[in-house]
Amino acid sequence: MAASVTARQRPLVDRASARQVWLQLWTTSRALSFGVIAWVVFTALAPAAVVASLGVVVGAVPAAINRGMASGPGTLLIVALVVAGAIYGFSLILDTIGSALGTAVKARITGRLQSRLLAAVSGPVGIEHLEDAAVLDRLSRAEGSLSGFFPGDAPVTWAGIIASRIAGFIGCVVIGIYCWWLGMLLFVMWIFVRRLMLRAVMRQATDMRGQTTTLRRAWYLAGIGSKARDSKEVRVFGLANFITERFGIAYSDTMTSASKGMRDVHRRASVGFAIVLLGYFVALAVIVDGVFTHALDVQKIAILLPMLTVTMSTGSVSLDDITLAWTLGAIPDVDRLETDLAGVETQLNGADELGVRPRRMVRFENVGFHYPGTASDVLRGVDLELEVGTSTAIVGVNGAGKSTLVSLLSRLHDPTSGKITVDDADIRTVKPDEWQRTIAVMPQEAAHFPVSAFDNVAFGAIEHRDDRQGVEESARLSGFADIVPTLPNGWDTVLSRALPGGTDLSGGQWQRLALARALFATRHGARMLVLDEPTAALDVRSEARFYERFLDITAGLTTVVISHRFATVRRADIICVLKDGRIAERGSHDELVATDGIYARMYAVQARQFGGAE
Repeated sequence: MAASVTARQRPLVDRASARQVWLQLWTTSRALSFGVIAWVVFTALAPAAVVASLGVVVGAVPAAINRGMASGPGTLLIVALVVAGAIYGFSLILDTIGSALGTAVKARITGRLQSRLLAAVSGPVGIEHLEDAAVLDRLSRAEGSLSGFFPGDAPVTWAGIIASRIAGFIGCVVIGIYCWWLGMLLFVMWIFVRRLMLRAVMRQATDMRGQTTTLRRAWYLAGIGSKARDSKEVRVFGLANFITERFGIAYSDTMTSASKGMRDVHRRASVGFAIVLLGYFVALAVIVDGVFTHALDVQKIAILLPMLTVTMSTGSVSLDDITLAWTLGAIPDVDRLETDLAGVETQLNGADELGVRPRRMVRFENVGFHYPGTASDVLRGVDLELEVGTSTAIVGVNGAGKSTLVSLLSRLHDPTSGKITVDDADIRTVKPDEWQRTIAVMPQEAAHFPVSAFDNVAFGAIEHRDDRQGVEESARLSGFADIVPTLPNGWDTVLSRALPGGTDLSGGQWQRLALARALFATRHGARMLVLDEPTAALDVRSEARFYERFLDITAGLTTVVISHRFATVRRADIICVLKDGRIAERGSHDELVATDGIYARMYAVQARQFGGAE
């Protein structure tokens, strides 16, 4: 999959991307589309109209002075002033209108593209693609989160560029009315200069997009230094300077690539400057000659001189061009993510109905697994039987593959060899959403959702959110019910200090909440309960209560428990010892202790540590 994602990129800007952006705007809002078109027309006409109207005013001044303001020329001057003032005033609000349109359009387009991205990355059954650097690079570019150029900016940015170029063309036409070859000369000159500069600017933007991985590293470091999540360790270990320096290095690496392209930009800019200087020298020579030959009166001079600046819009290259390159360049990334990840989704998704399975057993059959991009196997030749209604404990040293086994059971990854079956059917043939709803997982690092305490539990089966009794019963079994009365607003307390009126929980409290969420899932269809280090963050008293309730918590469920705490493990029906990616021992607590093997030695070490209490 990674190979397809890292295939040769399409051009930074192409017509297909442009059409797609405009089509999305048109289908999102016809009113906004017409508003953008009208804004382009007025923005294109405004510069020449302002210059021409002011030229008329200047041209009317001498006659009005000679004949008086009460005369016809005086009246003409007043009318010209009013018209010029109105046109100029209207031109001043066009930027504000453009900003308002841009904000509205950006909200619409960004929302639609973000929905597409969420659908794409959420589609595959597993999470392998979310651990793929190429996918993460493409996702960052598609979101615009690193560059600050968002796809939603494209329509109005492009409209502004079109309006600017039309305005410049109109300026050339106006000059051409007085001197046809001069107007054509300025138009050709600016088109050449634009192409000369645009090629270098686009190449630089392309080079910058190639630095996405380095940029992601830089902003990751910036996040470590600025977010509350890591602030304690950053300060306690004095890492602030180190992180700042590493951010500077990563960001500097990105800018080094950009500086190489800037040298080409500067060379081309020098050539362009010489060409423009020569062109304007010719234009001024023509105007001066017209003054000396009396071919140009005051009004024509007042129009032609400032109109030279209007022609600049024909070929100027600005930040808008770079913004457009980045924003349109994000569209192929969105399309590619959808295509590649849809292929992964189709490849891995089964179509069979799960029904009421598992009825008898879930079995690992000679299962092996290694993570993408690594050569060593985390699991190899694992044979494991999880009988329905029984509890199985998995123990082993850190890195033995315990959590990986849970990921395979949950289909967050698929085995690289062997298979997992449910009642003899390969789980890859079963509809993945049905299979994953069958499993309630309490992971080591549970999600901290910034919503109410009630919803944090109800997310275990969100379609049954109205089952308040079930939420409260799940909280009682997990021990979270004891915490709810201490929260500022009880069940309605938002669990995030970043939100108004919100609060946070301790590690142990979050762990009990995560258990409650998993238990709520078992009340509404989940038939397997997976507990990954369920007491790791609990205090001694809470841990003792968990042991007392273990049989109640797991009653009637097929349970898998991963733990270093043998007080929990010994209550399981079957205990499997995982070593070097293989099942080295299996049996009940008493059987394994009697064999005096790996489990017995591990148990003895922990029993001595706790004075035999376990």
